[in-house]
Amino acid sequence: MERGINGSLRQYLDKDFISLSWMNKLDALRYIVLGIGKIHERGLIHRDFHSGNMINMANQIIFITDLGLCRPMNAQNNGTYGVLPYVAPEVLRGKEYTQASDIYGFGIIAYEICTGLPPYHDIAHDRTLAVNLSRIKTKVQL
Repeated sequence: MERGINGSLRQYLDKDFISLSWMNKLDALRYIVLGIGKIHERGLIHRDFHSGNMINMANQIIFITDLGLCRPMNAQNNGTYGVLPYVAPEVLRGKEYTQASDIYGFGIIAYEICTGLPPYHDIAHDRTLAVNLSRIKTKVQL
């Protein structure tokens, strides 16, 4: 695959957010939904779904990258990993990764694309944040 001219999605938002129209933002979300949909259709879970693992090509198409932690839905969980703000609360509580965990990460990415801000940009990404996030009640029906 050709190298992402605009870098990661996070880098792109840092650099160009102010010039993005709502149509550009919606297009980015659409490409991400299509990508995660293809991953999920194959019975897989990405498990490390965040804006740093997406590249923005010169033609504004977003590609999901870094499938190193991607596993089948029925694969044994071997711990909690990922970038803290994007890790689903139930995973932080010790539950298995599911496709819904990826959808939680997508919600955080959607916030980023709409606001231009990294998640929880104004607080430390530490144990306190992990504990607070783990207390969030989520229920996503797939």
